Amino acid sequence: MSLVCRDLYFAYNGVSILSAVDLEVQEGEFRVLLGRNGSGKTTLIYCLAGLLRPQRGTVSIDGLDLATTPRTDIAQRVSLVPQEHADIFPFRVLDVVVMGRSATFGFAQRPGPGDYLAAHQVLAGLEAEALAHRNFNRISGGERRIALLARAILQAQDTLLLDEPTNHLDFNNQYRLLEIIKRLCRERGTRVVASMHDPNLTARFADTVTMLSEGRVLASGPMDTVMTAQMISRLYQTPTRRVDMEDGTVLFVPCAPGNSMDGGELKTKTAARWT
Repeated sequence: MSLVCRDLYFAYNGVSILSAVDLEVQEGEFRVLLGRNGSGKTTLIYCLAGLLRPQRGTVSIDGLDLATTPRTDIAQRVSLVPQEHADIFPFRVLDVVVMGRSATFGFAQRPGPGDYLAAHQVLAGLEAEALAHRNFNRISGGERRIALLARAILQAQDTLLLDEPTNHLDFNNQYRLLEIIKRLCRERGTRVVASMHDPNLTARFADTVTMLSEGRVLASGPMDTVMTAQMISRLYQTPTRRVDMEDGTVLFVPCAPGNSMDGGELKTKTAARWT
């Protein structure tokens, strides 16, 4: 079973944002939508969530066409963590996580002990149970990201859609969050589609990559196949070299201003040194 979109076209007020987009994501796959700001990544995420209706094309999850599936059924199969969030009432983190269950509640239904137990279990799985009784508005940006991820997992862990998940996070929290997401793919078979614009984080964590440029797919496939110096240079319109470290890490480094780009890839035997 998979998340599939075919020949997707979306426009705002007659201005094309996405055109002829094809995508297929399997269970346990971490797919990154990579591209510059304004390339259509966020719009595609919201189309995949069923929150935006494309003018042409289809989106289906496990064989269900989102255009004809009730919103409550979609919410049980796919959850979204948006790029930005506003401060909310001073709820505990635990209460924010439990809100993930609201998509399946009936009218006037309230969460019960089982919902709170499940929320505790999700936080524990993310190594964040210490946050449970803290005020959501008073924790750090990285901790909020973890809390919102927990809420999304409680809602539906089959398919997670993440819009710029590392936005506003510091160096440590970027890696911590993406390690957690990667573990969900590996251990629970969760499908993840994340919009990102950092090629180095993408190279580190993605299984597959879809490059978007001006609303069209520039390249799509396994990370090692798609993420070349030539393609990154073309995507960002910046001459870039690929550096393959001896530990298997891949880095993309913009060429210094004024340097020419020969399109080649740079390999080195020197291990990275972080100071």
